[in-house]
Amino acid sequence: MRALLSLLTALSLPAVADVLADPTRPPANWQREPAHAGAVKQGNPKLTSILVSHSRRVAVIDGVALSEGQSANGLTVVHIDKGWVDARTHDASVRLSLNDANVTKEPR
Repeated sequence: MRALLSLLTALSLPAVADVLADPTRPPANWQREPAHAGAVKQGNPKLTSILVSHSRRVAVIDGVALSEGQSANGLTVVHIDKGWVDARTHDASVRLSLNDANVTKEPR
């Protein structure tokens, strides 16, 4: 009897798995833009994160991590500070700042 019950349970599992949906899966109509390594989007660049430590300074601009002196798609990072980044394009200098930058973490 146990063998029969185990067999029926094992045979019914694939049918149950088809019904269950992954709650973390994005909707079917959601499409992600193709990611190009080292590419910053055209238009107004958006600064989303800054890391400043004793050994390095990194800014994330449009999803691309850049250090001082590095360039991506016509944008060159000149200086990185705790709340802003100075950069230049082919024709202008820009200062990007973090909006609502209320959270900071001091080094230990």
